Amino acid sequence: MTQTVKIRKGDKVFRVSFMYNTDLIDIMREHQGWWYRKEKSWQFPHWKFDDVYDHLTKERYNVTIEKLVLKKKEPKSPKQISIDDYWSEPDVMAVAGHCKKCGEWHFLNKEKLCIRCSLNIR
Repeated sequence: MTQTVKIRKGDKVFRVSFMYNTDLIDIMREHQGWWYRKEKSWQFPHWKFDDVYDHLTKERYNVTIEKLVLKKKEPKSPKQISIDDYWSEPDVMAVAGHCKKCGEWHFLNKEKLCIRCSLNIR
């Protein structure tokens, strides 16, 4: 019985995965592949595909070829925090922002008023 080797082809690279076998590891090193730890497979540039595939079939391994689908990372959106969320913390005494009475940028209390407006200094 021969061992099955799975090749997943992408646009720029292909990955070779198999059950642990020292002979296959020697073949991967011979073709200067590098170990891709996240998927536990060997990765090669696309132009080396014919050489690796021919070597594996010459050594009489069963080779299956699949399409490699790479996951695209979505950018994280910044977390929006409202002024009301800050007051849930017991150590918060004031929050920077625009006063709802005068509209100027100051430190605000829970009522969203600056010190001048809350003490009626104006």
